[in-house]
Amino acid sequence: MGGCAGHPKGMTSLRWLTDAEKDRLIEIALNTPEALRRLEEESHYKASVGWAAINWLKNGMAICGFDYECVDKGIPATVPESAEFYSQVEIYIGEPAYYPKYLLRVAINPDTGEVAHVQQHGLKKLPTAPGYTK
Repeated sequence: MGGCAGHPKGMTSLRWLTDAEKDRLIEIALNTPEALRRLEEESHYKASVGWAAINWLKNGMAICGFDYECVDKGIPATVPESAEFYSQVEIYIGEPAYYPKYLLRVAINPDTGEVAHVQQHGLKKLPTAPGYTK
């Protein structure tokens, strides 16, 4: 992991998670007010678990997401020493599945279940190239 960042209080380490832990994190993320609000509008979703490094700043925060496999690959040296790591659940909400309407990223301490941060993004449909049909 390159010794680049710390862990949130109470989190033992950046580590492989069991399937039960991943399921629990997804359940926590799906029950945030932000996710519940979006899921009232759209019932289709896809969720996955990765990692996030959050650097808490005086005037806000900086966040960087990583693939789940970074446990083995290591953390890039660009992550500051002051950053804390959390599990990050990405939830793509809406259909069609290849182009959902919303993306939520929920940073959660995997040991305590505490939600540290939620990011919401509305995804805009890109124009279709002339002559292209789906």
